[in-house]
Amino acid sequence: MLAKLPEGKMYNFFIDDNVFFFTDIYKNKYKSIFDCFYLANLKKIHEEFGTLFTLNSFYHNHHQAEFDISLFPDTYKEEFAANSSWLRFAFHGESEFPGYPYSEAYPEKIGEHYAKWEKEMLRIVGKDSLIAPVIFHYYDATMECKKFMREKGQKFLTIGESEHMVYLPEEDMYQLKADAILNLFKDDIEGIRNTLEEKIASGQEKIMIGSHEQYSFPFYSNYIPRYFDEIRAACEIMKKHDYKCVYFNEIV
Repeated sequence: MLAKLPEGKMYNFFIDDNVFFFTDIYKNKYKSIFDCFYLANLKKIHEEFGTLFTLNSFYHNHHQAEFDISLFPDTYKEEFAANSSWLRFAFHGESEFPGYPYSEAYPEKIGEHYAKWEKEMLRIVGKDSLIAPVIFHYYDATMECKKFMREKGQKFLTIGESEHMVYLPEEDMYQLKADAILNLFKDDIEGIRNTLEEKIASGQEKIMIGSHEQYSFPFYSNYIPRYFDEIRAACEIMKKHDYKCVYFNEIV
């Protein structure tokens, strides 16, 4: 049984669906991973607000079908490791589609998909840069998939709507809701601030914030020009109210 949650104001920040930035670095052969605008902006936000990011990542790029992470070189491994205190990677699935992969599409494949993803990620970023996720792709998963990921270290189950921090004895996980998925605000920076301020004013001490990688890329059909402003605004609010950014899977 999981330990009781520690007291104190904390938030966890995840970004789903990561694979475009791997493709960008691979194609451009950058000298540094931070020559990629996506990681460079996350690093700036980390340095300003102390935010720790979990990038939930795919094996395959559905948008550019010729790429999967087996093509990515291991030449950046030391740089990823040097930034593992704030930049971690978690399993999110084989690819963006089909939807509901581990509840409806092919839940029986999770072990195979995880092993393939983990093998490449250990090669690319190293063990210290990996962490268990706090969410499933499309939120949902079968009980067997939840138990599989619990064995891999997942202790929190983020869903769209939930009571705040409910312990699930069968899964041995804490279930919680996503308090703010930033891309859903679509450039409404004030809406992000107000939403988080309301959570904080209510006395909520554990807050889950998320977004999705693809909205930061200009070629994406639903590109959000102020994508990083959204993240910065959320992190600014958390720092203003003295919330510490942590990896939830490491606090229990």
